[in-house]
Amino acid sequence: MKRIYYVCNLQAGKATLSNKIGAIIDMMTKAGFEVTVHPTQACFDATLSTIAAADSREYDYIFCSGGDGTLNEVMCGMMQAKHKVPIGYIPCGSTNDFARSIGIPRGILKAAAATLDGVPRDFDIGMVNERSFNYIAAFGAFTDVTYETSQSVKNVFGSAAYLFNSLTKFTNIRSFPMRITCDGAVYEDSFAFGMITNTASVGGFLTIKDFCYDDGLFEVALLKRPQNPIEIQKTLSFLKDIRDVPDDAGSIYLRASDITIELLEDTNVPWTLDGEYMENASKIHIVNHKRAVSLLVPQKFANASFKK
Repeated sequence: MKRIYYVCNLQAGKATLSNKIGAIIDMMTKAGFEVTVHPTQACFDATLSTIAAADSREYDYIFCSGGDGTLNEVMCGMMQAKHKVPIGYIPCGSTNDFARSIGIPRGILKAAAATLDGVPRDFDIGMVNERSFNYIAAFGAFTDVTYETSQSVKNVFGSAAYLFNSLTKFTNIRSFPMRITCDGAVYEDSFAFGMITNTASVGGFLTIKDFCYDDGLFEVALLKRPQNPIEIQKTLSFLKDIRDVPDDAGSIYLRASDITIELLEDTNVPWTLDGEYMENASKIHIVNHKRAVSLLVPQKFANASFKK
């Protein structure tokens, strides 16, 4: 009998997992698995328990339930583990950007069924100053929205909560003098916003198209501070479709595997990593680890091209 180590965050999203966890375990058991359940107890508990479970070599899969932050902790653990195990993700957060981008259906039980029936695919994983991330590292304007928006507001409004909170900050956008090196190309300017991504959706309202999960490259978007209403409109258009960058939009879009961001002034820049707070540093080094972790994805998604 194969074994699943199931890490679950009972507080994620609307805390609805508690009412469904019995059905999920029953579903896993009926699928032929022996299940060990570990409810998370504190920050980074999912990371530590994943390392221990993977390196014990007792489990065939590590499953996790929670939001993108919970998945991030499990991924961090798998990156540190000596023995790699495929990960199954059953999302139950408020937005679930990463789950949406890999075709996991809405609804906890539907997601559990699709993941249990899924197939392993290898994904690129990012590393920021030795801390890993699944789908986004971002700085500047809007990035503090993800961890400043209260859980109660996210529970009511979902992804719209991020958008509403972002719009209230639009008139207070700051820019930060930086030197950004992307695979040897240097961009030195003041940037208001930047994101390094490997996903189709951020916060439920930013969209990125024409990318690949396992090509060893990030999609990098850098945005200068808009100076007038026309530039604000161009900025909003840029955020709606990251590929569609007007020549005069004050924006940069490229792909790279190795990015270094250096602050040219001593200032506090807000950062987020998979929707969670990340401490600022004068120098940030981001590296793409190609096909570093295996995830179970729905059959329909796995049989299609991995390029999105």
